[in-house]
Amino acid sequence: MKKPSNKQKSNSDSFDPAKHEEITDVTNQAIQKFLHKKILEKSDRRKDLEALNHTVQEFLNSFIILGYTEEGEPVNIISAHNQQEADSLATLVNKFFINCNSREDS
Repeated sequence: MKKPSNKQKSNSDSFDPAKHEEITDVTNQAIQKFLHKKILEKSDRRKDLEALNHTVQEFLNSFIILGYTEEGEPVNIISAHNQQEADSLATLVNKFFINCNSREDS
């Protein structure tokens, strides 16, 4: 037969509002730091994409850039200054896919 446990609840097991507040403050600070870091990263990424856009514009009048960041987020940049350029890009993309498909069939 088992003996009844003589363990009593220690003070460390009871709820301490001061500790709870301290844990909440530390958690909130960590979340704020994390969010601030993510905002800075996103801002840096946006600046990098703008720089890429400006660099390509030095060499091409209209263009489309498709890809993924290192984090796996999709990136698409379309630079067309009027409807004619947009239509030309659409035609070029169609030709590209048709040519890719015809090469695979060969």
